[in-house]
Amino acid sequence: MRHRWVTFTLLAAVSGSLLVATGCTTEASRTGSGSRVVPEKPVPDVVRRMIEAHGGMDAWRTAPSVRFTERWGEAAATRVAVEQGTRRVYMEVPGTRSRMAWDGERAWSIEWRGAPPRFLAQLNYYFLNLPWLSMDPGVKLGEPGTGLLRDDPTSYSTVMMTFDEGVGDTPGDYYELYIHPETHLLEACRYVVTYKALLPPGSKHTPDHILVFDEHETVNGLVVPTRFTVYEMDHSVYARCSITDWSFDQPFDATMVTMPAGAVVDTTTP
Repeated sequence: MRHRWVTFTLLAAVSGSLLVATGCTTEASRTGSGSRVVPEKPVPDVVRRMIEAHGGMDAWRTAPSVRFTERWGEAAATRVAVEQGTRRVYMEVPGTRSRMAWDGERAWSIEWRGAPPRFLAQLNYYFLNLPWLSMDPGVKLGEPGTGLLRDDPTSYSTVMMTFDEGVGDTPGDYYELYIHPETHLLEACRYVVTYKALLPPGSKHTPDHILVFDEHETVNGLVVPTRFTVYEMDHSVYARCSITDWSFDQPFDATMVTMPAGAVVDTTTP
């Protein structure tokens, strides 16, 4: 299940066939501890190089959990823990009673403020792990092209990432990946969101936004973002987010997603 974020909501509240290029390799089906089975499919070489530049697929796929602390602008920091494979999520604001979880079937929260928990649960997990999530079942990768980012003369390799019908809550979402031609790191993505409960009447998706990864660090051999900025298409800054406390080696505590008495179940429409 994919859960996404609409930038204006977070700010107000606080967050067909596979097209293949020439020169492709095949991503074989593999499993591992806390992993998902990835069907065989051709992978554009530019995507394969991106994954390797970020530390490779195996180290990420076999991690028991992905953990980090996120902070949007001047808002309070939020701790996030995601179980690989199941994608169950637990989030909490330290020093408060505010917490939420996705238990694989429903999202619940206690004293939570902001975007709907069902939508918010995998928000930054998805943005921050896009290089590896490009290999998820149901992902379609377009033919590689080139593109520019405003005020940056670099000619980036671009790949459109879309989803098969019925994949996750919002299969109409898309991400255009901007991959650096020399470092092969994912430097930015252009995206829209289609979560119905967050859209104005009659809208099918949000306007496009550009998310630029400003800084990276290496944790457990994986290259991950520590800061990113979201821009509107006129290049005005829409949001900033910092990421700390990355971890890939801790077990996921399943008791944390058990819904306690008094929790509120999110009933919003994806």
